[in-house]
Amino acid sequence: MKNYFTKYILLIFIFNALFIVKAQDKFPEWARGIVWYQIFPERFADGDVKNDSSLIDKVEIEAHKKIHDWHVKKWTSNWFAESNWEKELGGNFQSHLFERRYGGDLQGIIDHLDYLKNLGVGAIYLNPIFDAVSLHKYDGSTYHHVDVNFGPDPEGDKEIIASENPEDPSTWKWTSADKLFLKLIQEVHERGMKIIIDGVFNHTGTHFWAFQDIKKNGENSKYKNWYEIKSFINPANNKNELEYVGWSGAKSLPIFNRTKDDLNPGPKQYIFNATKRWMDPNNDGYPGDGIDGWRLDVANDIPMKFWYDWRNLVKSINPQAIIIGELWGLYPKFITGNGPFDALMNYNFAFAVNDFFIAKKKRIATSKFINELQMIDRAYPKENLDLLQNLVDSHDTERISSMIANPDRQYDHDANQRNSNYNPGKPDSIDYQTQKLIAAFQMTYRGAPMIYYGDEVGMWGADDPNDRMPMVWSNLKYDNEIITAASGFKKGFGSYKVEQNFNLLSFYKKIIQIRNNNDALKYGSLSFLYSNDKKYSFAFERKYKDDKLIIVFNLGSEIDNFEIPVEGKKLLYNELITDETGTLAGSSEIGGVLMIQIPPQSVKIYKLYSTK
Repeated sequence: MKNYFTKYILLIFIFNALFIVKAQDKFPEWARGIVWYQIFPERFADGDVKNDSSLIDKVEIEAHKKIHDWHVKKWTSNWFAESNWEKELGGNFQSHLFERRYGGDLQGIIDHLDYLKNLGVGAIYLNPIFDAVSLHKYDGSTYHHVDVNFGPDPEGDKEIIASENPEDPSTWKWTSADKLFLKLIQEVHERGMKIIIDGVFNHTGTHFWAFQDIKKNGENSKYKNWYEIKSFINPANNKNELEYVGWSGAKSLPIFNRTKDDLNPGPKQYIFNATKRWMDPNNDGYPGDGIDGWRLDVANDIPMKFWYDWRNLVKSINPQAIIIGELWGLYPKFITGNGPFDALMNYNFAFAVNDFFIAKKKRIATSKFINELQMIDRAYPKENLDLLQNLVDSHDTERISSMIANPDRQYDHDANQRNSNYNPGKPDSIDYQTQKLIAAFQMTYRGAPMIYYGDEVGMWGADDPNDRMPMVWSNLKYDNEIITAASGFKKGFGSYKVEQNFNLLSFYKKIIQIRNNNDALKYGSLSFLYSNDKKYSFAFERKYKDDKLIIVFNLGSEIDNFEIPVEGKKLLYNELITDETGTLAGSSEIGGVLMIQIPPQSVKIYKLYSTK
């Protein structure tokens, strides 16, 4: 979730050069260099249409009104086509996108795990799954139950939840949605993959059970200190509204109360109890049936003592669990030495990719691009660099293909209808070629690359909510996406065919396979060997034990020819994308020279062998 007040504070790394950084203990080795796949559950797949009809209840709660003839949107419908109920509500196209539901659920994810496995994915990150009113679930109503509409029996689950004392874990039961999530965990693990979920511990929704008690009982509520309440409802003086602090000013997201260094003890204990539930569901001391870690929303907004205590709890349950913070910048205090997190969503990687791979008129020099990457390297312990989630887009940004189609903007800026020059239409073949280069860089560079669902099949879309369209599946026939002036955009008008881009998908599979088959790309050392500011080209080496690869990129408009001397006896090479093979020039007992001739807008991946 974005925080516009803090996300671009990027210069916190100044002291890095003054200190030696070291890694934490209880290190999640499995996460080094793994390929992540981010899923927005409501839009990934509708595996159980029977749970769709009850969605109306939450939609009307969020809309604060009855909606005549509301229905779940057809999965394959034109995103820009309004249903009758949307038209009747009035306003413009953008007015009611948050009232839409497409029916994505946990069964849909389970049904497509083999797709992810075949893609080469090693770990899944799920956006929030806990029960909430909204489609995005960052407004949790509880932390110890999965959203009832993600499971097979919403009405039955509501009765189970109502029978509990939410503050007392001994009364907690397992709903059908909870059980289905445990099945999802099992299915993921059986395929040799990992799964983490979103922890939104800074704030809740107004329908969170403790907040509802405050609204009902006012100052007599036992939970009145859980939130930052400014004033209570008081009919005696015509005070008819509860006043409280909302995250980033949003009244729909009341924040938990806190001391200078910690969260209030009440919500803190509740969060701890919920954490235990999902990490060791049967409480037998074996965490194999639980989640493999957490991604933490707006992590910098929560006091550090809470994170230190919470980390101790998490690692006591599963020392190999991973803790990833949503931090839009360089934040070494969270990872360096005894910091509470193992990794972060590496938005600085995305900033650099945007400024070099995507920008055209404003493209930075190759040397500056490399320097921006090396600033990340200097900020964190060497071991943790392999864990950083190297993303380019997410649920909080426009999609990568649309970034490429709309270059020369600051990352995550001006990607909606308020920008009269923004084109929300389908990217062209040249844009997708650039996306291939970015994917290749993600899969060959240091860190843990992350794919936002649907990027691999060419999905496009402006900033949220337009980046959260239903996943495009090969077995479904989709209506054309028709963009007109009614969309609110000023460009991109036309009719666009919606289908999987099989050429792009094939490339993703190939480049991920190359990564997964070479240990050096997953957790090897990294050294830049060459850069050319005029031709926008560069080369770097990845090395692990006897596994050595040299990766070359040319983002310019001209062929680049250069040589790279390589140590080793009688060296051979195999270019892994084209499968070209050969012998290094002058190859001898002491080394040889790799003669590079790389065309513009291309990548080469050389694997080096010795004949000894």
